[in-house]
Amino acid sequence: MSRVKSIDAVTRHGSAQLLLWSAFYYLLPALLPHMSDDGLLLNDLTGAITIAALVWAALIPVAGRLVDRGHGIAMMRIGGVIGVGLLVLMTFVPYAALPLVIVALGVPMAATLYDPCFAILLRTTGLDARRAITTVTLIAGLATLLTFPLVMLVATIWPWQGVVLVFAVIASLGVASIPDGGSDTASNPVDVSSPVRSPLRTRMNLVLISVPFGLAMFSHAALLFLLPLALLKINGANSWALYLPAILGPAQIAGRALWRRMALRGKPKGAASVMFALFLLPPMILLVSPSHWAGVLLALLIQGGLYGIHTVLRPLVAASVLPMSSLGQTLGSVATIGLLMMAAAPALGGVVMQNLGFQGLIASLLAVNLAALGVAVFGKFELQGRARWTPS
Repeated sequence: MSRVKSIDAVTRHGSAQLLLWSAFYYLLPALLPHMSDDGLLLNDLTGAITIAALVWAALIPVAGRLVDRGHGIAMMRIGGVIGVGLLVLMTFVPYAALPLVIVALGVPMAATLYDPCFAILLRTTGLDARRAITTVTLIAGLATLLTFPLVMLVATIWPWQGVVLVFAVIASLGVASIPDGGSDTASNPVDVSSPVRSPLRTRMNLVLISVPFGLAMFSHAALLFLLPLALLKINGANSWALYLPAILGPAQIAGRALWRRMALRGKPKGAASVMFALFLLPPMILLVSPSHWAGVLLALLIQGGLYGIHTVLRPLVAASVLPMSSLGQTLGSVATIGLLMMAAAPALGGVVMQNLGFQGLIASLLAVNLAALGVAVFGKFELQGRARWTPS
């Protein structure tokens, strides 16, 4: 693939991810207030979103196997079309059936969002895809800035059904932006005929990658959902506490931009160990300064920037140690574990905060991040050992 065509494919992947993340994922939380005002039960809606995330998690390995067989682009396009159809269906089904349609959105999420795209880029160019993946996430990182203001604007004109139809059009544009199938099997693909490795070693590598990245997703999701509530309790309503968590999105973009400039200076496994060490800083800052806006802002800036890098490093670390011939499936397994931890975080974190208070929650998240660092440091040693291992 020529450099110009490669840049065009990456740009189109990034545009597709921006539009599809907006339509299939961020639209749901942005719509919740408008849908609940229309008589829909909030618990039914949030429960459906949770189950949709579980469907997403369960189907990612299946999507990965399709990528491994060379059907990634076709799968993304078909999944995107299904998602457009489900969005349209949301606008006229009876309210009793609406949660089922939301649950079904887990299918296009698994088929289109990030991991299949990452697997295609990695299978095409191997670890040289680090800049491409970073570029895609930089573009897609604007999804929250597109979704929430647009929902607020359109909702002033039309009911929530009209908002959904607007995002169905956006999803259609996302499907149209997915590059041609040629980018799924480029003219210079990675070598997938690597030596056969021990299945036990492969499973161990999978665990050593999945656990620390999944623990970081758990900690981030707990902060995202529970920190605003905790800040309101500490500082009272109508305060700066309502606005600071919004910095997480821009901070993720800044973190990815920084990583893009530094990507070629180190290996993914080493960079991951440094990242997990730095993940200790946000909870430490919140423990010291839980009620001062400057301390909370600093913690959120660091957390958001590191999580933006986390999104890029996860597939790169996996690609550096897992068999390329089944990379799509193994990336899917890594993502599944992370999504399950992310889905459990609000509920488990809420129980901890209810019983131990905000300080207890932050201390628990510090322990979670410390465990992630421990597994990452141990995993780095073991994974480097795997790189020297040869079949007997």
